[in-house]
Amino acid sequence: MSEKQSNKQQLEPLTLKEQAGNLPEPSRRRLLKGTVAVPIIMTLHSGAALARTSNLVGPTEDINSAMKENGDLYCVHPSSDGSANTIPVDLGTSPTATINPITDANGAPDLQAQATACRNGGGILVSATAWSSVGPKLSSISTITT
Repeated sequence: MSEKQSNKQQLEPLTLKEQAGNLPEPSRRRLLKGTVAVPIIMTLHSGAALARTSNLVGPTEDINSAMKENGDLYCVHPSSDGSANTIPVDLGTSPTATINPITDANGAPDLQAQATACRNGGGILVSATAWSSVGPKLSSISTITT
C-alpha cells in the first residue's frame, strides 16, 4: 500500500467521526425529554356491543347451525319505523318476535317451512343467540309463541 493510500484511509475515519458527532438529536427523543408519556386507553365495540347499540340484525343463513341444541329460532318483524328490505335489517324501535314451531310428519322441527313462513310474513329468521344480544335493550318487545 502506498503512503498516499494509507493517508487517505486515515483521513476518512476522521471525517466519519466528525459527521457522527454532528447528528441532530431525534425529534421524538427531544420531545419526550421534558414530558411525561401518558398512556391512552381505547375501547373498540365488539359485534355484540354494536348490536346492542343499534337495532340492526342479519337474517340467519344457515338454519341448522343457528338452531343449536335448544332449537330456538325467532321470526322477527320490524316495527313501522324499521325496514326488512335491507341487509342488515333495521328492526326499528319496537319489533315483534314470534316462535312458530312447524313440525314435519315425524314431529321433528321443519326448519325450512319455518323460514319460508317467516319470509312470506315479512319477517326475518333470527337465532335466539342473536336475538338475545338485541332483545334486552328494547323496552316494548312482545314475544308471541304460537
